[in-house]
Amino acid sequence: MKKSILSIVATFAIIGTTTITASASEVVVDRGDTLWGIGQEKGVSVEQLKAANDLSSNLIFPDQTLTINDGSDDQESEENHSEAEDVQASGSEDSSGEDVAKTMTMEATAYTAFCEGCSGTTYTGIDLRANPDRKVIAVDPDVIPLGSEVYVEGYGKAVAGDIGGAIQNDRIDVFIPNQDDALEFGRKDVEVTVYE
Repeated sequence: MKKSILSIVATFAIIGTTTITASASEVVVDRGDTLWGIGQEKGVSVEQLKAANDLSSNLIFPDQTLTINDGSDDQESEENHSEAEDVQASGSEDSSGEDVAKTMTMEATAYTAFCEGCSGTTYTGIDLRANPDRKVIAVDPDVIPLGSEVYVEGYGKAVAGDIGGAIQNDRIDVFIPNQDDALEFGRKDVEVTVYE
């Protein structure tokens, strides 16, 4: 009787231990993927993806394999961390609750993928012709890292997924699918918020 009780207790202890462990999955990066997009799809933050994959920047490449932790073992500590952040009145978070790395005023122009001589594929591999509704901006990677999620005043949320010869320092280029609309956009100063 004692042996069977000990066996049952040991079995439940093993089952209990295995249900506590976190599960991880892997995803292979496709052309045009970003850490932010993968994080949104898998329910994890960019910072969690970077930590799980030992990444020092937001730049990822096609065919790269990323580990996705489901976050179940981090959930309690993440909630406690979130509560601690709420107690500290921090100016580094916007109204959507996302961490803001920096906000700056930049000069914006527009470009299109549907013009003569345009390939339609960004520097990071996003096919804009196949995805004309995608919000993408061209940046100077020394100012805004490629792969970063941004909010551009008058344009909306976008990903920094392209570069350009004239796009240096405080200049950005926003993707607009229609050439007439891109020309109409003109040149303007806009507030750009870069998220961590």
